[in-house]
Amino acid sequence: MKRVTTIVSLFLLPAVCGWALPTVDGKVSSGEYGRSLSLLYGDATVWYQADPEGGLYLAVSAPTTGWVGIGLGSVVMDGAHIFMGYVKDGVPVFSEQVGSGHSHAPSPAAFADRSAVGQEGGVTTIELHVPGNRLPRSGSRVPFIVAFAGSADLTTFHEDNHDGGMIDLSDQ
Repeated sequence: MKRVTTIVSLFLLPAVCGWALPTVDGKVSSGEYGRSLSLLYGDATVWYQADPEGGLYLAVSAPTTGWVGIGLGSVVMDGAHIFMGYVKDGVPVFSEQVGSGHSHAPSPAAFADRSAVGQEGGVTTIELHVPGNRLPRSGSRVPFIVAFAGSADLTTFHEDNHDGGMIDLSDQ
């Protein structure tokens, strides 16, 4: 009987773990992510959770009806792979960019395999998943930069609305 229980548990474990993974839908529900970071004096929040294959689920929210972005691979724009999104006239827009100096341009390759952008109550949220083989990490850490601006486009400067840090995946 123990053997049958063990075998059944091994088959159910991936399904149970799969239910616990975030849903990429452009909104963050209570308890959806395992970890969060408050940035920019509490104005922006980054939620994150590793998946069993070494990938990363991310969400970023900020109090704006303009764009919100997170760059991975660097704590500054230069060298970061940047994910940006906004909602304009009810239509969500998501873009992947590559940072170069203090600017960015469209990425020649997509890193995210899932993405969504949502806006509610003056808060814009982007959500995405990056598979493990595309995740720019340094050991168990992922350097990142977050920014947002008040315009629904991909070009408006973020002023002082930017911050960066490290996502530590060693405890997940």
